Amino acid sequence: MVRLRRRLAKKEFEPSVSKTLNGWLPPEGGIIVGFIYGWKAVGKRTFAALLASALLLGPAAVGTQTVGAAERSGGPLSVAVAEPVKALSDIAGHWGRDTIEWAVSQHIVDGFADGTFQPDKRVSEAEFLTMLLRAYVGDTIAAQGPNAPWYAKYYAFAAEMRWPVDQSQADAPYKRGQVARLLAASQGQELDVDASVRYLLDNGLAQGRTSGGTTAGFGTGETLTRAEAVQFIRNLKGKAQFVTGLSAPVRTFAVRGVSLGDSEASVQAKLGAPARKDPSEYGFEWHIYNQEYASYAQIGIQDGKVVGLYTNSADWTTRQAGIGAGSKAADVVKALGKPLDSITKGFTKYLLNNPGKEDGVYEIDEGYVTFFYDTHESSAVEAIQIIAKSSEEAKSDYYGTVSDALRTAFEREVFDLANAARAKRGLPAFHWDDKAAGTARKHSEDMAKNGYFDHTSPTGQKLKDRFNADDIDYRLGAENIAAGQPNAIVAHSGWLNSGTGHRESLLGATTRLGVGVYFGGKMRAYYTQNFYTPGK
Repeated sequence: MVRLRRRLAKKEFEPSVSKTLNGWLPPEGGIIVGFIYGWKAVGKRTFAALLASALLLGPAAVGTQTVGAAERSGGPLSVAVAEPVKALSDIAGHWGRDTIEWAVSQHIVDGFADGTFQPDKRVSEAEFLTMLLRAYVGDTIAAQGPNAPWYAKYYAFAAEMRWPVDQSQADAPYKRGQVARLLAASQGQELDVDASVRYLLDNGLAQGRTSGGTTAGFGTGETLTRAEAVQFIRNLKGKAQFVTGLSAPVRTFAVRGVSLGDSEASVQAKLGAPARKDPSEYGFEWHIYNQEYASYAQIGIQDGKVVGLYTNSADWTTRQAGIGAGSKAADVVKALGKPLDSITKGFTKYLLNNPGKEDGVYEIDEGYVTFFYDTHESSAVEAIQIIAKSSEEAKSDYYGTVSDALRTAFEREVFDLANAARAKRGLPAFHWDDKAAGTARKHSEDMAKNGYFDHTSPTGQKLKDRFNADDIDYRLGAENIAAGQPNAIVAHSGWLNSGTGHRESLLGATTRLGVGVYFGGKMRAYYTQNFYTPGK
């Protein structure tokens, strides 16, 4: 047995004892073991709202939805042309009367059911974003689903544009400094608050509340009113015919041309539809591309964006000088420095076991990049994984939320990873075997429930006994087991780097493979691989 290759565990984690075939190892996280049987036991991206030009240059046909009560209730939308504004009882004599009537006539915002506009009422981020987009694209933005908040579709559009808004702050009062950043971003300017204010003032898009024309007089920390909101939008409409998106960041790494932050649509445009979609312990979905094991990839998708990447093929690229698909661990360290020895989440530091030995983790481009090494092949880079920083740091539990769907996903991924490793070395793929998977699954469950970790059960049952009990006719058989690993990728990496038979099983002459995973027990997750070649 050998220790877990990478254990992300709390400092106060109570380690368990790991046993080897030759003795005892110091307690260090997860454990894996393998044994073989024969007949006898043998050892600047611009996303311009082009549709806006059609709406602005063609007939004045735009939708309407109330930003007040009706908007919040998700009421039906209507399509209408500009029409005379019904009298609003509370705007007579108000400084913004003319602009308010303009905004209502353009169906950018409505009054309330009681006939008021409430011009000095505070505006939330969601309300201002909605007004801005309705001014430019009307009611053309696709809804996000029947159970989505009324503002979800506007945030989805803003995410594509990479605008500085945050749906978790949808109901928070919007400040004038935030307005400045959003309006600057809508014109392709990625600026901080002060620079955004200067941009608005210099381009005649704002005057400020006091000391006209100065940044200090803009009132960046003051909340926005409904009257001010429509005035900002009218100013912008008078100067800019379009809204545009911010340039996408240049990412250091890509897997099959896909980087963190890419849209799900762009992934499918490049790679086609995935073979299947698996849940992950992070909460996002892995899109599995196993159609060709020589270019195997997992693409993590959440909310329509790429948040995870993995491949053990050579089909990954980097802008980082000095490393590439053929690099070794020493090359990575020379280019990127020492790997992380811990990751801090909130107030807890999670330690990484033996950083730089069989893998190395680096924080790059708002993501955690893991290089998995093959210690049997001069510590060459075997695989690369990239997880968005937000996804990694949101996962407070090492194992995530377990389920039958996650168990099945791990089983299929362990199978795929074995075949991808074989393809990389010119070996034929295993055939999935349901019988062997059933045998493997029962052994994982037995280990978890009966508190042991071994090929031999407390009742003395060995692999050959399990095969015979399940009527598996084998000429050659083998078994790998692992426990404590958080996912299929880490378990596979440990087996591949093992010096006690696991690697031989993965890359050996057997033809069929079944995988069984069980969640529970002292080590939380148990993995079993059963390999065999039929006897006939």
